[in-house]
Amino acid sequence: MAGSLNVGMAPQEQLLGVMSGNRRLSVGLPAEHNGGEKRFPLTPEGVALLTREGFVVLIERGAGEGIKYSDLHYTEAGAQAVDAAEVFQCDVVLKITPLNGEEAALIRPGVFLLTLLQPQYQSASVVKLLMQKKVTAVAIDRVTDEQGRCLFADILDEIDGRAAIVLASELLSNRSGGKGVLLGGVPGVAASEVLIIGGGLAGRAAARAACGLGALVRVFDNDFYRLRATQLEVSPSVFTSNLHPHVLENAMRSADVVIGTEVPDRGRLGMNYVEMMKRGALLFDLCMDKGGCFETSNCSEAPCNKVYEQCGVLHYCLSSVGSAVARTASMALSNLLVPLLISLNDPAMLYGHIKSDDRLRNAVYLFGGKLTHKELSIRLGLPYYDMALFMAMF
Repeated sequence: MAGSLNVGMAPQEQLLGVMSGNRRLSVGLPAEHNGGEKRFPLTPEGVALLTREGFVVLIERGAGEGIKYSDLHYTEAGAQAVDAAEVFQCDVVLKITPLNGEEAALIRPGVFLLTLLQPQYQSASVVKLLMQKKVTAVAIDRVTDEQGRCLFADILDEIDGRAAIVLASELLSNRSGGKGVLLGGVPGVAASEVLIIGGGLAGRAAARAACGLGALVRVFDNDFYRLRATQLEVSPSVFTSNLHPHVLENAMRSADVVIGTEVPDRGRLGMNYVEMMKRGALLFDLCMDKGGCFETSNCSEAPCNKVYEQCGVLHYCLSSVGSAVARTASMALSNLLVPLLISLNDPAMLYGHIKSDDRLRNAVYLFGGKLTHKELSIRLGLPYYDMALFMAMF
């Protein structure tokens, strides 16, 4: 492994003064130990593409079990199955959720860390430790393409939206203790009603899946263009509305399934909205890592895996609904991560790549141990540094 880079307030010569030779990046894949998170950043197929390019890939033993891949699948693709301590010594460490205290203690100083941002689950004590170790961390869900689109976040939102409808259909059945209703109904029997808060990618994906099953769908959003996109992309028959309290209240009363895909501008929807829902209805909150869409959402400081009943309504409040279809989500992530990693395949140019590529630079939340994400610094009470300051130094 290469020695760590001492970044901090270092000049260009220190940042880029690492001899690369012909050495390729080593990539570490630790297991997920947080709540119900089963998604994994790379599939064996993705690992095979990387090792073919000369990467050294280390995977923690048993890490792929959440997506039903054994260590053998990964070793046959060219990876090495090792203990967790070895994984965190790699040049680049890939992980879905932010590190916990034990993982942060294992990580080698100067590592290039890629995770989801998930500010709700970021710990001040863990971030302080990463700062001491001069880690550079990139939020993959904030990495953009040439058009400014957040590809990782978009694909995960779409998966969450579709998965919510699949799970809702199952939870409404008698087998899962539900009311025993078919989401789409049958001739002569009314279809179930699905109410969606937010007309973004997750909301439109949920609307498409629900309409495909024959449900009656209502989408609420204060953005006219999102509502128009919903009718154009899903169906003209989808009911769309601004978040007018009276209209929303009536929809909440009749809904069998309510899905919150984003937090409204005025904040979380209050308990009074949940109290007016039918007994036995379902509520999905896809915003748990942002503090939740509903006041009754039980948002903890760590990734959660909670399904509980409140006000007679079954709350499905998981930090990742997409973990219910973890293999599909992991394949999608792997497809996006492999080209990104291949573009970084030079240990000496990791920091130079950040300077030259604003799509990656804008996703950095720790740069050489300095916190460069303003909202996260406010939330954790830690000092904030403008990324532009570092870019001007080299």
